[in-house]
Amino acid sequence: MNFFKIFVVTVLVIITSACSSYNTYSSGSTTAEPVSYLYFTGNIEDAEVSIDDAPTFIVTKSGVKQQYKVTPGKHTIVVSRQGNIVVKRSVLLGDGHEKEIQIP
Repeated sequence: MNFFKIFVVTVLVIITSACSSYNTYSSGSTTAEPVSYLYFTGNIEDAEVSIDDAPTFIVTKSGVKQQYKVTPGKHTIVVSRQGNIVVKRSVLLGDGHEKEIQIP
């Protein structure tokens, strides 16, 4: 009878310890914010860019190493110079994707 009690207690301890070691909470792990990139090539002099009707900004750097961060998704890119639209393009960007915008 004493052996049976020890066996039952041992089995219960093993079962409860196995269940408690499975932890669904992952402390310390982080998820990166989704981000995509645009970069501009060509004649960037006096080029003003508007993304999805947001306020414009001046392109100050060009090339694949000079990227601007945007959220993934569909965007309308408008590049103008001296009030004239020189590029108007819709792009669809996935997470981590980069897209070249050629400015004539």
